[in-house]
Amino acid sequence: MSGWHRRALPAPSGEESLGGKSVLGGLMHKSSVSGKFRVGRQLVEGETPCLVFEATRGRDGALKSLQCVGWNPSAEACALVHGVPCDMDRWVKRMEGLLDAAACARALETGEPYLTELHCQLGGAESWWQATAVPRGQGFSLWLKNVTDARCKDSKAREALERALEREERMAEEAAFRERFIGVLGHDLRNPLSAVMVSVRALCRYGSLSSIQQELGQRIEASAGRMSKMISDILDLTRARQSGGIPLFLLPIRLSTVCQQVVGELSAASPDRCILYDEQGCSEGVWDAERLAQVLSNLVSNALEHGGEEVPVIVRSYPQGDMQALEVHNPGPTIPADRLATLFEPFQQGGAPAAGNGRKRRGLGLGLYIVKELVQAHGGQVSVQSTAEGTTFTVLLPRDARQALAVNHTQQEKLIGMRD
Repeated sequence: MSGWHRRALPAPSGEESLGGKSVLGGLMHKSSVSGKFRVGRQLVEGETPCLVFEATRGRDGALKSLQCVGWNPSAEACALVHGVPCDMDRWVKRMEGLLDAAACARALETGEPYLTELHCQLGGAESWWQATAVPRGQGFSLWLKNVTDARCKDSKAREALERALEREERMAEEAAFRERFIGVLGHDLRNPLSAVMVSVRALCRYGSLSSIQQELGQRIEASAGRMSKMISDILDLTRARQSGGIPLFLLPIRLSTVCQQVVGELSAASPDRCILYDEQGCSEGVWDAERLAQVLSNLVSNALEHGGEEVPVIVRSYPQGDMQALEVHNPGPTIPADRLATLFEPFQQGGAPAAGNGRKRRGLGLGLYIVKELVQAHGGQVSVQSTAEGTTFTVLLPRDARQALAVNHTQQEKLIGMRD
């Protein structure tokens, strides 16, 4: 500590020193120190390490320096462990040099204790001390509490936390890279896949093909169609995760028209299944017709895949207060609670197969995730309820999604501004 000097005072003549030993012998004097103050028995016999400092002032009363004039046996014992053995002077000098002279001076002037933490390193060993300087007479007693073990534990915990955060950050970066890569790959696959589909359709329509060749061509077209659906899902996943959400094109539409179109298309694609549509009340609103068709198609396809083959899939649309409701229900086994919790996460399958249903699940498990993203983009919400009577997905949409779209844009601009 700049301007501070240590000096060990011998016991003044006529005064009794504790055990007849001097300060340099390692025991605190019980005699007076420069006639300014006395050290009580608790300083000598206490288990808490303590250093005693004396203030030197000029004729005008201004503080000139502070000197360490003694210590108790507990301080000497700590020095032997945490400093250089048998070098009390060096340990005290090191602790003394870590103090803030100005803060100590303020403690003397105000009478308020000065609290700090000292980090001492001697002989290759590190130690941390909680230090409290308590004014005493014309100087102060510096009480020291060893907190090395606690600080080491805190340091190890911080290091473990930093490693965990770094690992999580790397995993997030890797996940983002994979999603971008998949999105780019999906985009690049669309053109060659479209060429395959156009070519096979032309062959089936205009080519002189045998019945077997016609069947093979239809199989190729169906497989290419499934691949195209997967690529579309991947691109939607990328848009939802990387591009600020899936874009919407909002226009006044009738939801019933969208439902009838989707139900007709899926009924033609699955002639052996029964899909029923029930419309109640007005179904007009401002939405993205193509995206709502995608929502309904994903929900009905999920119901066809996971519901029983002999039971119908029921689609309902009806007003619910200021909102428009859309339901898709299929009888079938109850979805376990642990799966319900992650049902709308990406790459999750949408339900449990019915008893005896050996159909192989198709797709990437993105359908319900995309449903959630599209519904939320409209300012709505989607929920699922699964009981012994079957599973019901319920979509609630505001009548006019333009307000939700404006809010989404505002939030996105704020996020961009925060990043910048």
